[in-house]
Amino acid sequence: MINVPPVPDLAPPGVAVRLERCAAGRLRHAYPVAAHDIELQAAEADAGLLRALVDAVAEADPQCRRVVYAVPEGDLDRMAVAEAAGFRYVIDVDLADAQLSLLVVEPEWVTRTDMDLDHVPGG
Repeated sequence: MINVPPVPDLAPPGVAVRLERCAAGRLRHAYPVAAHDIELQAAEADAGLLRALVDAVAEADPQCRRVVYAVPEGDLDRMAVAEAAGFRYVIDVDLADAQLSLLVVEPEWVTRTDMDLDHVPGG
């Protein structure tokens, strides 16, 4: 079992937003989660709110490898809002009670690629 750190309290007052560690929530078996991954749940969100929450997560938890935003599979409008906030589509998943499209934002230290293909990291 993964040791899951507490979720930072970042939801703005009066906004229906929920942050949950993916390893402890509904996405724990949906993909290879890391202990610091956070799912951002917001039914009615605009790109500005999503971006502000991603930035707040990055500041509050520098070890967070990805912020995940799940939308109902095929909900192109919500996907477009998420993409405008910097998320990128990754995969569709089937949960017991929902079919979701997962979009993520990952910090540069996660997505950086060493172009020296002859170099083994840590070697």
